[in-house]
Amino acid sequence: MSSAKGWGRAFAIQAKADFQTCNRLQGRRDVPTCHKLHFLQMACEKLCKAHLCKAGSDPVALQSSHRYIGKNLPVVVKQQLARLDRKVVGRDGYPMNQIRHLAREIELLSPAVDDNGKRPDNCEYPWQVGPGEIRTPLEYQFPNLNLLTAPSGRNLLKCVQQAIEDLT
Repeated sequence: MSSAKGWGRAFAIQAKADFQTCNRLQGRRDVPTCHKLHFLQMACEKLCKAHLCKAGSDPVALQSSHRYIGKNLPVVVKQQLARLDRKVVGRDGYPMNQIRHLAREIELLSPAVDDNGKRPDNCEYPWQVGPGEIRTPLEYQFPNLNLLTAPSGRNLLKCVQQAIEDLT
């Protein structure tokens, strides 16, 4: 069996590719929001798994769940923020409540994480919104992720990128 360190590097390499794809898609109007967010969700999930492997977690156990972003991404971001220069981070400093909120919203983009049916919106599959009414990710604007364009969201994305770089 491969080491946790080897798995951590592998998760980080794939996270880097997913995050780079997400970034390439950002300015493209012909690419739906759900596709852009899907790559962000995948990058964040793999970053969290890389981080956990680095800390010694069992890589096999990490492969059976999508519920790692909400709890672990704020930890990764906080570590990165502590290392970054204040000019890079911005005037609003360390808005961890917004970072935690965004991390949870990114986690909810996975269809496997739906808060026991309370949050069926996801970036991959259609979901039912009412009797006989079905919504697709293409038709949904993901308003809970509008914070990604706020300073705290931009800081989160900078930290994700730097954390991925640090792990690869």
